[in-house]
Amino acid sequence: MRPTSSNRYCGRGAAGCGGLGVLLLTALTLLALPAAATSAGPPVAVTCNGGSCSANWYMADVTVAFSWDPTGVTSTSGCNTTTVASDTPGITYTCTLTYSNGATSVLPVTIKRDATPPTVTGASASRGPDANGWYHSPVGITFNGTDATSGLGGCTSTTYGGPGTAAVSFSGTCTDQAGNTSGAVSFGPIKYDSSPPSVSGSLTRGPDANGWYNHPVDFVASGSDGLSGVSSCNSGSYSGPDTSGGSLTASCSDQAGNTGSAGISINYDATPPAVTGGAAERPPDSNGWYNHPVAIAFTGRDDTSGVASCTNVTYSGPDNSNTTVSGSCGDAAGNRSGDSSFTLKYDSTPPTLTDLRVEAGDKFAILSWVASPDAKSIEILRSPGPAGPDPGVVFSGLASSYEDATVTNRVRYVYTINGFDDAGNKVVQTISVTPAALLYSPARGAVVKAPPLLAWKKMPRTSYYNVQLYFGTSGLSSRRVLSVSVSGRKVLSVWPTQPRFRLRKQWVFKGKHYKLRPGRYTWYVWPGVGKVAAATYGKLIGKSDFIVSR
Repeated sequence: MRPTSSNRYCGRGAAGCGGLGVLLLTALTLLALPAAATSAGPPVAVTCNGGSCSANWYMADVTVAFSWDPTGVTSTSGCNTTTVASDTPGITYTCTLTYSNGATSVLPVTIKRDATPPTVTGASASRGPDANGWYHSPVGITFNGTDATSGLGGCTSTTYGGPGTAAVSFSGTCTDQAGNTSGAVSFGPIKYDSSPPSVSGSLTRGPDANGWYNHPVDFVASGSDGLSGVSSCNSGSYSGPDTSGGSLTASCSDQAGNTGSAGISINYDATPPAVTGGAAERPPDSNGWYNHPVAIAFTGRDDTSGVASCTNVTYSGPDNSNTTVSGSCGDAAGNRSGDSSFTLKYDSTPPTLTDLRVEAGDKFAILSWVASPDAKSIEILRSPGPAGPDPGVVFSGLASSYEDATVTNRVRYVYTINGFDDAGNKVVQTISVTPAALLYSPARGAVVKAPPLLAWKKMPRTSYYNVQLYFGTSGLSSRRVLSVSVSGRKVLSVWPTQPRFRLRKQWVFKGKHYKLRPGRYTWYVWPGVGKVAAATYGKLIGKSDFIVSR
């Protein structure tokens, strides 16, 4: 048999024979080679659809063609070109060449063909619904199938975890070992809802007092669910324990088994406060006696809603060596305690004090008075006192004047002068005074709407003054200016020759335009000597501040 153009010889390195070497090494059985064939290459070769033959699956018709060198060949067997046109798990074709010297060359090739897609036999969920036919957590969906020839390679599988829906279906296929894929098959629908219902809760009545409940109150929950629908909600009653800022839990469940909750804020206090005692606003005036009206304040304790008020009474007579004042306390929840009592001795026939006068200056105040002959001692109380805002004694003795050098400028002080006689009765006179600071306008901390007049005490031997104005303090660190620690943003520096300067609504400082805007301003004044250009300054006269309102 002579080779045709399609059955030409493929030797080593011949074009169109890619991959053939591996097939020949594994499949060729060489019984005897003629001399002409051993030097030129393998005596017989095979192609599938014009290329190398594969041990894998074919999914279409396969044409198997053998080729050889006809030199010395006397006969062939099984070497005809053949087309595999039907599915087969494996069919073998063997080409045998017989030479004139009796030698033979044998080449087998096995073809596997599967062009038929697998069959999808069905699909199933990995588990049953969570509640009432609904799923509320991810569920696996698996498709199943069969294949008669190459065998099943795999089928679609997926996990569904949302979004929520009342009906969702799934499409799946199967693939066999040859790579054929089946048509899509549908599974479902399933119902999926993983979102809990929206829940709100409310108390069935309003608070008893000041946002507090002091006896049992019912609560109810309500909900909504836009998918599977609400199945149930809870309700109940609260009767304690006492709580400040407590929370009740309102909850609802939907048909898919999801549960949502919401807190219901509650302040609950059903326990009355306890009175811890009563006290006079001041100690007895003399020898355990009160000789002028005295305020008695009761105090209490409440661990939940807190004490809202306690009895405050002023006793002003009649005179009595053993009189009793009663009082109680109430808490913010509306509970009221029982009465408690405070006992005191009271007698009020005072001596007299006349011609009371006061003179004030920079950090000092001088008081003077004329006492009647029966006054045996004088006591002066000042508010605010030396130790804080409460009144305190600044003088005790027998005199007709007192100089207080412990006051602060621009603070209003109220002096109470008590004159005592031998019986312990006293006369009370009051007088108030505000010591003046060197920087007196506007008052420290004053709130202004219009540009204020800055004014200060005139200083001797001063040619001019340096006034510096700073705005705000937030975010700016303090620093030293003329040996003084200042803070804020410097917005103005001027040198008036008089002890006053009128601010304007707008001004220019260091090339920048400023305007008086709401906030806190701090101003400092230094005395200047000589020419302004010499910048010779004395010790700081004073520091003050004011607030510009909106």
